[in-house]
Amino acid sequence: MADSQMKRSGTISEWDYPNGLFIESILKVYDTYKDEQYYTYALNHAKATVNTAGKIGSKYKFTDFNLDYVNPGMFLLKVYNKENDNRYKIALDTLRKQLSQQPRNSQGGFWHKKSYPNQMWLDGLFMGSRFYALYDTKFDGGQNLDDVINQFVLIHSKTFNTEKQLGYHAWAEDPSNKDAFWANKNEPFKGCSLEFWSRGIGWFFAALVDVLDVIPENHPRRNEMLTILNEVASGIKRWQDKDSGLWYQLTQYDSKTCVNGKCNYFEASSSCMFTYALLKSVRLGFLSKEIYLPVGEKAYNGIITNLISTEKDGTVSLNNICSSAGLGPSSNSSRDGSISYYLTGSDAGKIVSNDLKGVGPFIMASVEYEIIERSTEIKTTNKTDLSLLIHFQHDTNILFIKNKQSVPIFVDIFDISGKKITQASGNADLSVPFSPYAKGMYIVKVNDSIVKKFINY
Repeated sequence: MADSQMKRSGTISEWDYPNGLFIESILKVYDTYKDEQYYTYALNHAKATVNTAGKIGSKYKFTDFNLDYVNPGMFLLKVYNKENDNRYKIALDTLRKQLSQQPRNSQGGFWHKKSYPNQMWLDGLFMGSRFYALYDTKFDGGQNLDDVINQFVLIHSKTFNTEKQLGYHAWAEDPSNKDAFWANKNEPFKGCSLEFWSRGIGWFFAALVDVLDVIPENHPRRNEMLTILNEVASGIKRWQDKDSGLWYQLTQYDSKTCVNGKCNYFEASSSCMFTYALLKSVRLGFLSKEIYLPVGEKAYNGIITNLISTEKDGTVSLNNICSSAGLGPSSNSSRDGSISYYLTGSDAGKIVSNDLKGVGPFIMASVEYEIIERSTEIKTTNKTDLSLLIHFQHDTNILFIKNKQSVPIFVDIFDISGKKITQASGNADLSVPFSPYAKGMYIVKVNDSIVKKFINY
């Protein structure tokens, strides 16, 4: 997907949050495989969007106080760490200065942007607070992490519906403001938007795990973040579609919810964000491996099976992405946060392929899946103690089993429905060809014990 999207996009020269998200994902590919072409691609984007004087590209405007345009600071921090070029430090300091002057509501929460007075959106925690936490720990000794945590605690306390176990898309401290026409005017959830939008929840969930990755283990408020993470994860697990492993555009409804012939659908960007956050949380020990790894694996299999297509030129595409969605302002009354808006709105109702708001999270989820897939030793005890290293090599479609003790092993491979696909046995290392089989998730059993799940794509 990284190669495909780089081919589609070419060098990206515009400073924008989807572009920054995609470049961030490309750097994760670089970190995983150490192939310089990925870093070079990211560096070229940095050079195209930050000039030699450290000024950020023309689309960025400091006085808009738009959190969306802080998000590319995430990729730029990684480039600065490698390049140590002062132009990038100047740009990073500009973004940090924006946060220091960002308008806040009376409880200290950042406005999503100047044109949305006293509004906090779930999106904003991904856009601004991840960078805030990473910059603060690198340059300021973590002295502002309390403020970062307060952003999460505040919006979660206002938007999270404990009955549904989901967070509303946004909250306006002053729902009587003309730009908050979409907000609930009465308790409970006064000031909240009307519906649960999956990508909004995805932004928040991914932000939680990324910030927790930065917060020191001995920080006195770290457990507050872990509690929120577990509450959000419980809702995501609850609302996962049991058959496909995916999530709908409107989280709490299924495909029977329709407006003017347009029905709720499995949405790719949110499904990828949920998968990324679940797998990374499991890897880092923030969530129970026993409970949430199967949820993340099922989701990843669902994405591969239902949302990925291969084009005639050999590139791969991610489909069923909500083009865009937001709330207001008053000059755009159609963005009212209703079911109708999220399914038929001029922006939210548009379903596209290869939007970077989906491609970036898909790549990030894939990296997390591959890290788990290549996890060290897999041991099983059944008649004989075995020490095996099992790895599926995607470019050759071969499953390799390293039999470290050279003892008899009997290998069965099943598809996700339980149907046996193939088998092998021997006293040494095995290489099992897998090219004839359809893409999707498969299960490996060795001597009758399940030891591995992997994706064939």
